[in-house]
Amino acid sequence: MTNAIKAVEEEGLTVRLAAELYGIPKSTLYDRIRGNVQHGTKPGPVPYLTKEEEVILAKFLIKCSQIGFPRTVSEVLALVRQTIQSKGLSDVSISYGWWQKFCNRHSELSLRTAVPLSLSRAIATDNSVIQKYFDILEDTLKENSLFNNPTRIFNCDETGLPLNPKSLKVVSGRGAKNVSQITGEGKSQITVLACTCAAGVPLPPFVIFDRKTFNDQLMVGEIPGTLYGSSPNGWISRELFLYWFHKLFLTSVPSVRPLLLLMDGHSTHYGPDLIKIAAEEQILIFVLPPNTTHLTQPLDKGCFGPLKTAWKAVCHEFCTKNPGCVVTRYNFSVLFADAWRRSMTQRNIASGFEVTGICPFNRNAIKTVGASVDYIFKPIHHKRQPAETPTDKHKETKYEKEPNSKPGHGTSLIRYICHHLSLTRLYEVAGTREGEVGSQPEGMEGLGEVDNQAGAVGGKQVGDTVEYRYNLLPAAVVEEADSRTGEEEQLMAAEEEAPCQSQT
Repeated sequence: MTNAIKAVEEEGLTVRLAAELYGIPKSTLYDRIRGNVQHGTKPGPVPYLTKEEEVILAKFLIKCSQIGFPRTVSEVLALVRQTIQSKGLSDVSISYGWWQKFCNRHSELSLRTAVPLSLSRAIATDNSVIQKYFDILEDTLKENSLFNNPTRIFNCDETGLPLNPKSLKVVSGRGAKNVSQITGEGKSQITVLACTCAAGVPLPPFVIFDRKTFNDQLMVGEIPGTLYGSSPNGWISRELFLYWFHKLFLTSVPSVRPLLLLMDGHSTHYGPDLIKIAAEEQILIFVLPPNTTHLTQPLDKGCFGPLKTAWKAVCHEFCTKNPGCVVTRYNFSVLFADAWRRSMTQRNIASGFEVTGICPFNRNAIKTVGASVDYIFKPIHHKRQPAETPTDKHKETKYEKEPNSKPGHGTSLIRYICHHLSLTRLYEVAGTREGEVGSQPEGMEGLGEVDNQAGAVGGKQVGDTVEYRYNLLPAAVVEEADSRTGEEEQLMAAEEEAPCQSQT
C-alpha cells in the first residue's frame, strides 16, 4: 500500500495503473490517496484503548499479581469502563468479549486461581531472608560433607487426611442444581508424618489416630513398616515426634554419619530430649525459616499435593464401588496405602528437593516477589488529620465527583491508574530504600506521591492521615504522560489544595 501511494503521488502513475501493478483494489487505493481513509488504520469502530494504553494496562496487571494484589476480570473491566467515561464516551459498555480479545492481543496474560498468602508469609519470603537461609544451608552442607549428597539429606513433615475429603468433579445432567455424593459424617482427619530422602526414597509413614486407645483392626491393609500413634485430638505432640524419631527414623536411615534432617520449627518437632539423642547419633537438625515452608519444604512442594489428590481419588473410588459404605478409621489404612503408593514416587520426592534448591544445591531455585515486601508496606510519614466538620463529611473534590468536569481531565489511562486505584494509594510497590540509590527493580522508577489519603493500616482505623507512595509504571511512560497532561496536573493540584486551605 505504501509503495502504491508513493507511485501515484511521486512517480505520477494513475490510480488504476498503480492498483493493478501492486495488486490493490482501486477503490481502496483511491480512498487512501484522497484522504477518505487514513493509511495504517483498520476498518471498524475506534478501539477503546490505544495500543500504548493496552501495554501499560497489561504491565500493570502483571505487576499487581507479582506483588500479591492480583485483579479480577470485573475489576479490570471497571477500570477500562471508567477510563473510557473519562474520555467522554459515557454510553459505551465493556463486555467480557472485550476481555477475551484483550487477552488474545496480550498472550502474556492468563486467568489463574490465586492461592491465599498470609502477610507473615509474604514478609518472611523476602529475598534477603531466603538468601540468608541459603547461606546457612550451604555452609552446613559443605562443613559436613553433605553438599549434593542425596542419600544423606532428609526432610520430615506432617499433613492431615480427612475422612470426608472434598468431592471431585462428577458427571451430571445439564441444568442440575443439586448434585450430591453420599459420604460419612463428621470432620475427623488422620495425621500422617512423612519423611523422605533426597535420593527419592520414602521412609514408612507414621500414622496418628484420634483415639485414646489403639485397636489392631486399624492396621488392616497397612503399608509395611508403618508406625502408629494415638492422641485425643489426632494431632502430633512432642512425645509422639520423639517416639517416631527414636523408633522409626533412626532404625530406617543409613548407618553412615552425619545425616541432615530438615523440618519446620513447630514446637512439637524438637525438645531437649530430641536434641540430645540427635547429637549422640550425629543427626543435624536443620530448622527451616519460619513462614517459608510453602517455598522451602520439599514435602510441601513435591509430595503432599499429589498425596491429597490421590487420597480424594481413592476415597471417591471406594464410595463408588461400595454403595452405602463410607470411609472410616477401620478402612483408612488400606485406602491410604493405595494413595501413598500413587503419590510418594521417586520422581515426586526428588523434584521436591530440586525445586527448593536443596539437592542439587541451587540458591536461585526459589523465586521471590519482584519488589521487596518492606517496599510494599512502608508508610512514609504520619500527619494529624484536622477534626471533621459536618460540611466536610460529604465533601468531594470536583475531580473525584466529575471526571469530565474540565477539559482534558482523566483522558489518560496512566492518570486514572495513578489517582484512582486503591493499590497505588495504599502501598509503595517499589523504589529505593532510605539512603540508597539505584535499587529499584526494572520498570519500577518513580511516579510521585499521593498526599492526604486517609485510611486503615493493618486492619485498624487510624486517626492520623497517612501519606503513601505509589510506584507502578516505568519512568519513561510517566514522563510521556506528564508532557501530555501538564495542564491537568495544575488543575488537579489547585483542586486538591483548596480543601486543605479551607480547613486551616
